Amino acid sequence: MSICFDSPNSDHEAAWNFVFDGYDPDDEGHREALCALGNGYWVTRAATCDAQADAIHYPGTYRAGLYNRLVTPIEGEASEDESLVNLPNWLALSFRIEGGDWFSIDAVEILAYRLTLNLQQGILYRDLQFRDVQNRQTTLREQRFVSMAEPHLAGLQLQLRADNWSGGLEIRSAIDGRVTNSNVERYAPFSNQHLEPVAASVLEPAGIRLTMRTNQSRIEVSLAARTRIALVGEDGAQELHPDRTIERADCYMAERLCCSVVQGTVVQIEKIAALYTSRDYAISESGMAAEDAIQIAPSFAELLSAHQWSWNRLWQRCEIDITPVEHLRALRLHIFHILQTISPHTADLDAGVPARGWHGEDYRGHIFWDEVFVLPFLVCRFPEIAREMLLYRYRRLNSARRLARQQGYQGAMYPWRSGSTGQEATPRFQFNLQSKRWMRDYTYLQRHINAIIICNLWHYYNFTNDLAFMEDYGTEMMIEIARFWASVATYNSDLDRYEIRNVVGPDEYHTAYPDVDTPGIHNNSYTNIIAAWTLYHTREALDWLPPACRTELCDRLQLNQAELDYWDTVSRKLRVVFEQDGSLSQYEGFDTLQSFDAQPFQDQSVNLILEAKGDDVNCYRVIKQADTAMLFFLLPEQELFPLMQRLGYGFDRTQMHQTITNHIQRTVHESSLSRLVYAGALAECDPEASWQLFLETLFVDISGASSKEAKNGIHLGAMAGTLHLLQHQYLGLRIHGDTICLDPSIPSSLRQLCMSFEFRSHDLKIEVKEDKLSITASFLNSDSIQLCCNGEAITLQPGSVYQCECIPTGTIKFHDYV
Repeated sequence: MSICFDSPNSDHEAAWNFVFDGYDPDDEGHREALCALGNGYWVTRAATCDAQADAIHYPGTYRAGLYNRLVTPIEGEASEDESLVNLPNWLALSFRIEGGDWFSIDAVEILAYRLTLNLQQGILYRDLQFRDVQNRQTTLREQRFVSMAEPHLAGLQLQLRADNWSGGLEIRSAIDGRVTNSNVERYAPFSNQHLEPVAASVLEPAGIRLTMRTNQSRIEVSLAARTRIALVGEDGAQELHPDRTIERADCYMAERLCCSVVQGTVVQIEKIAALYTSRDYAISESGMAAEDAIQIAPSFAELLSAHQWSWNRLWQRCEIDITPVEHLRALRLHIFHILQTISPHTADLDAGVPARGWHGEDYRGHIFWDEVFVLPFLVCRFPEIAREMLLYRYRRLNSARRLARQQGYQGAMYPWRSGSTGQEATPRFQFNLQSKRWMRDYTYLQRHINAIIICNLWHYYNFTNDLAFMEDYGTEMMIEIARFWASVATYNSDLDRYEIRNVVGPDEYHTAYPDVDTPGIHNNSYTNIIAAWTLYHTREALDWLPPACRTELCDRLQLNQAELDYWDTVSRKLRVVFEQDGSLSQYEGFDTLQSFDAQPFQDQSVNLILEAKGDDVNCYRVIKQADTAMLFFLLPEQELFPLMQRLGYGFDRTQMHQTITNHIQRTVHESSLSRLVYAGALAECDPEASWQLFLETLFVDISGASSKEAKNGIHLGAMAGTLHLLQHQYLGLRIHGDTICLDPSIPSSLRQLCMSFEFRSHDLKIEVKEDKLSITASFLNSDSIQLCCNGEAITLQPGSVYQCECIPTGTIKFHDYV
């Protein structure tokens, strides 16, 4: 066991490993989230195994989709908020050398330290050499994993070498349920105690178990752990069987094991943990399931081998290559965290796509619109996972119908933020740490979330041709959302236009007009145009269905031709507001607001800064994050421009570029998604500017302005969005009917890129080298596929390769809007 820290031997090794040299307490929270391990069922942050929650460390563990509600009295109101629950800490493992204190990384002299995240195998390594107050030197090597093969199991191994001492060693292995939700500073004024004790037991011949229960949702959570120790020598590991002492406290269970250590000896400690909840399938009771899992679990080495094999299978479906190696490593990190959040193990959990992964407590683990960035990557590599993401929405369709009725609308209105149910989960208040005042939160008025769901359904069907899903689930959701848009639009007879009023756009800063009590703004360009797109494509989706299925669905939902004709009318007459220079205005009245210099406030919370000064961000032309530009991110020119013509407005590339220029100058990019969206918006009209914004997003959680915020959870949407940008904007990958269309816009700095993907059970690979683009069909494909590259139609046979120039032509026409 060497403490010599060598550099990676090759670019191949460097591209698979994130390495942090030196222990940095100020960066520990960031590293805990960035190096968190998970498998789609649960995630554990990369806290040191001796750590307890404090100003430096936060050893959080989270089960996907496990929420609880608590009430906090705020300004005379009872504010109920739903949160992802921080579960008991299974990592708790410490030791003390005879005559010393329990080991704490913050209480010893650190001689050497390295943290390594191996993305290829899903393993976290921690190498540490330290000296205690008695001048005893010890070397530690830790490795851990959350099993991708056995979704309820995780493993931790600690090897300890006595470098210059001999004596007794006491080991304490615990499950610590004395946890709260304390990861996010601005949530400190809210109630945060979600768990209550149920039972604790000692397992024979080894192990402990702790069962807790959420105090509102009444979900039982059981963690069991088995700890073994061995002496490691030249002949391998010799297991020890020392007597154990049990330590109990409220919400806490530990076992202590003792052994003697001779200088130079390596002691190996292995801890296997199991997590079950009362929501899991095929179990009688969570505590019994956790105990059984620990009793029959194989050794650390066997579990690790199966885990590595499972990760290898996942990576085979996610082949990617790009230069330089730093870019490749960042993209692999993004894929890694996508698959740790949403994997094949997520299928039965009804969990959704959380904005910050299951890696921390920011945004309370809620589900927003981030699936629009995640699904395009998954649908052409793991379509079965993408399908489950959409079913999360379908299971909440009745709740969305109820929410629409409550607001006086028809159809289904999905909430901006959701959790366990389909009710609106956006907090009613947020706390401003600068002013120490409560602020009303009106961001729930972001009705555009409903259009995003239809975008995802459209994308899913085009890539998979899964007609059965659309028959059973997808088209029904589209119809009910279209009904909502048609009912929320009000007719303005003076303009002969339909308007959508009292909403909030993606910007989120502008939630009302100055000095107006009623929340919401009117005719947000993004909302209105994407609503028109939704109404048009829902009518088109009905044509996908077999006649009998269409008739049955229309009869069941009481959808008639008159209603379809009304959708057509609204979709042609929704109002869009323009600036005097012909660019799109963010919303009606935006141009009348006071000017604001956004540049000094980059990456800052301007709304909170102004509120602390007694001012209101609603008075100023300053933008939190890309809003109108989201149109250009989602819709290629070949689709957007005809859509605008159908609405009765002329719109061209010059106007689009002017819109982006006007808005990006006013944007502070407080959200990690902002630069990503602008990068996508600029991909066709200014690839070089797009590339610079792409690079800033690529490292957003690694070294960017948002990296420190990552301690509260990774930015999953931004991570997935970088892959979306490469695939759909730069490579220009789109589906039109049964044809794969490629209309590349390759920045000059992107000299090499390779991505594999799946299209309707056909395996393909796209590669860019210099100025050439090639697409290869696997020889295992069952038949040919239709391809359109730069406007040229090709039939691609199994095993064949097509090559073309990387010259964007813009000649592909996706829709004839009539």
